Amino acid sequence: MTVHETGERLIPSSDLVIFATVAAAPHVTDVSLFGHNPLVLHVSLRDLAPEILLHAANIVDDIEHCLKADTSPHLAEQLTGNREFVHGTLADVMTGHVTLPADRPVVFSPFGLGVLDLAVGRHVYDEVQRAGELHVIDDFFHELRRFG
Repeated sequence: MTVHETGERLIPSSDLVIFATVAAAPHVTDVSLFGHNPLVLHVSLRDLAPEILLHAANIVDDIEHCLKADTSPHLAEQLTGNREFVHGTLADVMTGHVTLPADRPVVFSPFGLGVLDLAVGRHVYDEVQRAGELHVIDDFFHELRRFG
């Protein structure tokens, strides 16, 4: 593990950058920090200045949901007056309707995307099972057919 004192030192040395903060407003403003075209998981949604998004390929989970509440994508929309900076949704990427470019950063901004929680939960489950530490509780989910 390498500890960096500032984001300005960390971001340019990382191919994958994850923002998971409680920032209420953008605090990362230097577009040049992303000149090496990393993949950016913008989970907390308010860390990046709109100018950074305008120089990136932007993928969101749900356009209507993500472009509100003064998120960084919402601020980019307000700055430009349009949504043309959004290259597509996660579904578009997964179905091959959008191809991610290699010549600019890719910023993924999920607004409450439960699949991230599911992926982490699955990883934890698999690791616990692999380690032989999985404990099954019979009838934990007692009504599996309630909703069909």
